[in-house]
Amino acid sequence: MNKEILANSPESNTTVSPWNPLIPTKRDIVRTEELASKNAATAGILSFIFPIAGLIYLNRGINSLKILGYFFAVSFMFNLVTEAEASSKSFNNLLGLIGTGAITAEQVMAVNKARQRLQEKNSAASASSFNKTEKDFTGVGTNQEAINRLKQLKEKYEASEISEEEFKQQKQIILKSL
Repeated sequence: MNKEILANSPESNTTVSPWNPLIPTKRDIVRTEELASKNAATAGILSFIFPIAGLIYLNRGINSLKILGYFFAVSFMFNLVTEAEASSKSFNNLLGLIGTGAITAEQVMAVNKARQRLQEKNSAASASSFNKTEKDFTGVGTNQEAINRLKQLKEKYEASEISEEEFKQQKQIILKSL
């Protein structure tokens, strides 16, 4: 059975089918920042009204082609078992609308998942830098060292090197170490 490593977490041992169109591809993972910068509403509207424009806007198409293939297969099977009647044509139209909606939803999900991955990446980087600075501040021995660390911390905050929240947290760490 042909299985592929889950694209969301390359180091994961979890395997999924490579035919699942709702899982981001490796290319999507690599292009996370580019996809996150796109507007999800624009991607959705373009994909619904003119699917090719949505594919061009996001510069991705493999998952949409998977969805299109599934809907062609379902439509083909449905046409094999039914005769060419007016009701079957309306069902085909409904099936086309569902397919377009599925492609639209997948495109919007790709942008939202890219934003989520980027946010998780940024929060993980922030947490690791906070843990590093916490280790630096826990070894404060004298009051003069604490005062010097607080001055350095204030300078970093005023220079916008750290956020206000991180400034407050690190300040508390220094004050607790006294």
